Order: sequence, then structure tokens, then C-alpha cells
Amino acid sequence: MLSNSVHGINIAVGDLDRWTTKYEQLLGVPSVPVDENGFAFPGMRGSSFDLNGFSLNLITSADPTTSVGRFLERKGDGFFLLSLRVDDVDAAAEQLREQGVAPLLDTAARGAGHLPVNFVHPKEMAGVQIELIELPR
Repeated sequence: MLSNSVHGINIAVGDLDRWTTKYEQLLGVPSVPVDENGFAFPGMRGSSFDLNGFSLNLITSADPTTSVGRFLERKGDGFFLLSLRVDDVDAAAEQLREQGVAPLLDTAARGAGHLPVNFVHPKEMAGVQIELIELPR
């Protein structure tokens, strides 16, 4: 089995400050800002909410060439990515290849907290981008 737990979701937003405030009010939980260094690819920033181990992230990009920037341009605010915990990102990517699903990267990149990550394009998974993330044990 590739993964048996969901790490979290990412929601793309055009106005990070507005939506961060609304989610803080709704959830009753303060957010943690995530700067550009917290992402596997430059040009993005966000707010992260820890909901008892489930990560809800709001992400934005002023750069229209990033995946988030393209998403916002095409679709506006909305569900962007499902993040799955895996024991070993590269082994999980190889398992996907064996199943005929192509990960975006040949080897893992470093994402939030410098954790290994890889991705599956939304075209491979019914319009949902999947992130594979290797968390410390």
C-alpha cells in the first residue's frame, strides 16, 4: 500500500491575508506563516493550520508560472492538493511508476520543513494533484 494516511490538504487562494483571517476565525486556531523557503518550488507562500496532526494549508503565488499561479489563473480559489504520508518518497514514486502513474519528479525535492516530497499531476488522478510527503518517524 502506497499510503494509509492523509497528511493534509492545500487550498489555493488569491488573497492570502483575507483567507487566513477567515480560516483562523472559523477554526479557532492561529496559523503559521510559510514563506517561500517552505515550499519545494520558489514563488509561493502560505499559511498553515495544524488541526490535531492534520495540516490545512492556504497557499498563494504572485508568480503566474508556478503551479499555484496557473491554478489560480484558470480556476480561482479552491482545493489544490491532497497530501499523503509515505514512509519513503522515492520508494513510493517507484511503486507509482510500476502501477503506470508517473510522478512529476525523478527524485524527491525538499518541501515544507525540508521534508522529501514528490507529486502526481492532476491529469493522472482525476483532476486532483497528489503530494507524497515523507515525515520523520
